[in-house]
Amino acid sequence: MICPACNKEISADGYFCQWCAAYLPAQQIGQKASVFRRFVAFALDPIIAVVLYFLGISLIGGMLGPDLGAAAAVLLPIAYFIWYLTLMRKGLSPGKQLLGLQVVNQQSGAIPGLATMFVREIVGRFLSGLVFGVGYLWALFDKNAQAWHDKLAGTVVVAVSKSPVET
Repeated sequence: MICPACNKEISADGYFCQWCAAYLPAQQIGQKASVFRRFVAFALDPIIAVVLYFLGISLIGGMLGPDLGAAAAVLLPIAYFIWYLTLMRKGLSPGKQLLGLQVVNQQSGAIPGLATMFVREIVGRFLSGLVFGVGYLWALFDKNAQAWHDKLAGTVVVAVSKSPVET
């Protein structure tokens, strides 16, 4: 099999070219995301949540009073959760969006949808971290950089040059 992006011989059983990292099912979407970049996006998600929470609490509570600060303490996590679900439906998280990463279906390059992302992000991430994080480390040695949660959900992570068409 020949890579359509770099015209080099590639193995037929992967989703990415081993030479140029092009995503083979739809190379216009982007390339294989590095494991380091994926880790940074994963770490950014809770950091963004905490920063937004404390920034909102301190600004609202300090400027408008402790009653509105208490209300913000309840409403800001709910707003963040809604925002997170909205992004998750698109194969994103706040960290992935900031770093230009996208979760896509491994076979087609389509956006996986909320149900698949729920399996990946909640069930799969729990399983990936269950045994000393081996499921996360798996991505370092996998030819498609898939951790266990990616394999469970049938997804890969790409560094996007063009966002896939929403399905």
